[in-house]
Amino acid sequence: MKVNPTIFKELIKRGHSVHKKTRVWDISDSKLWYLTPELSKGFLNLFKFEPYRKNVVDKELNLLKDHTHSIVKMFGEKNFNLIDLGCGGGLKTAAFVKSLPKDVKLRYCPVDISSYFINKATRKVRELKSKNIAGHKPFVSDFEDLDDIVGILRGGDYQKNLVLLLGETLSHYDINDFLFKISENMFNGDFIVIGNGIRKGKRFVSVDKYKSPLFNEWFIHIIKGLGLNDSEVDYSARFAHGRLEGYYRINVNKKVRNNGKTVNFRKGDEIVVGIQYKFFENELKRFCKMYFTDVKLFTDRTGEYALVLCNK
Repeated sequence: MKVNPTIFKELIKRGHSVHKKTRVWDISDSKLWYLTPELSKGFLNLFKFEPYRKNVVDKELNLLKDHTHSIVKMFGEKNFNLIDLGCGGGLKTAAFVKSLPKDVKLRYCPVDISSYFINKATRKVRELKSKNIAGHKPFVSDFEDLDDIVGILRGGDYQKNLVLLLGETLSHYDINDFLFKISENMFNGDFIVIGNGIRKGKRFVSVDKYKSPLFNEWFIHIIKGLGLNDSEVDYSARFAHGRLEGYYRINVNKKVRNNGKTVNFRKGDEIVVGIQYKFFENELKRFCKMYFTDVKLFTDRTGEYALVLCNK
């Protein structure tokens, strides 16, 4: 099994912890989720998964169609960079562009660790042939390089940035750390639109839907990148440590080497590959207000999904 040096390096860097005598390797950084075309395609397969399509994709698309005019009006700019953080396949951005007022001109700037997504999103937006799009400036990059990206983009006809952070991307990070980094790399007057689910009732429910085979078909490519194969692991999901965790339990003892480093996996070890935090509406609003001067929520009719508009 061929080892992916980036995934293996992340495992080495993080090491493992011990929880109730079980060694736990946490490599849940979402930058790994789209590292290869196989991983990117695995994520897009979730769009076929009814709970995800219905509760995330469809709700976000409808909110964008209904509120893009209001968002741009509140932003108050006619010429700007549209920075699409974690652009994915470009489906939601296309809905945003199609709903723009006619007098807006923007430069489309998709940002993603996956060149597969960058190409797919750019193609999706180009196919719209929208008169609102005055140019394209893609970046194959990690979010951590946002300060460099913003510096490159600011100038000329595009002095302001409107940032899209859609698809519950925020929920896969420590919210304080992530919002702090994003806000630090935005200029006064820049806006960010965050798409995220809102928890109603109990914070953690319906863990079984996260055990769908589609998640294993996606995340197994991370496991293979560590030199393990399908038959050597079992996938599952749980609520633990204040979050949802998708993880694998290793069924064999196995030694894996790469670039002079060796990891001895043991039978019973666990590898956490995916996480998601759940927020109530008041929590989401409170966190955003810690890092932005003005925060407004547009919620869907069920009150279970929101676009959060934040002004730097």
